[in-house]
Amino acid sequence: ATALAEMGCDIITGGGSGLMQAANEGAAGVPGSSKSVGIRIDLPFEQDVNAFVTQAYEHRTFFTRLHQFVITSDAFVVAPGGIGTVLESMMVWQLLQVRHLEDTPLVFVGRMWPGLVDWARNAMLAVDPPLASPEDFEIPQCVADADEAIAVIRRHRERWLELQKSAAG
Repeated sequence: ATALAEMGCDIITGGGSGLMQAANEGAAGVPGSSKSVGIRIDLPFEQDVNAFVTQAYEHRTFFTRLHQFVITSDAFVVAPGGIGTVLESMMVWQLLQVRHLEDTPLVFVGRMWPGLVDWARNAMLAVDPPLASPEDFEIPQCVADADEAIAVIRRHRERWLELQKSAAG
């Protein structure tokens, strides 16, 4: 998160503890224009927003929370997580598949994700007719660690900046 914030990227998490807090802490430690955002869900057993969030939003439903994640993000870096993380990731993947989002990286970081992508590919392409296209499984990029994820985002950001410059000028 620190490296991404140093590139000028805002860091948006669920605003909770663990990896979310670490990401917000990394962003909050970089002076400048990057934001450390937490998009929370109102649950009776959830704690308050972590101390490193500088801009917090609270949602009553997962649907509105996920919608805010989607409309405020230009890239998705997915760390290991639970069922909520899987749900959010699959929604983003589906939006990319049907081109409701375009030219937006979906980067799965860590050992848990290649197995999920492989399972989906094998299960969905094994039936006749297939339930997805082979190209759909090229959408998510599985990387081993944060350094590889940063490299993916850096390449995407450079292309994005070039497109912004062309459009402006």
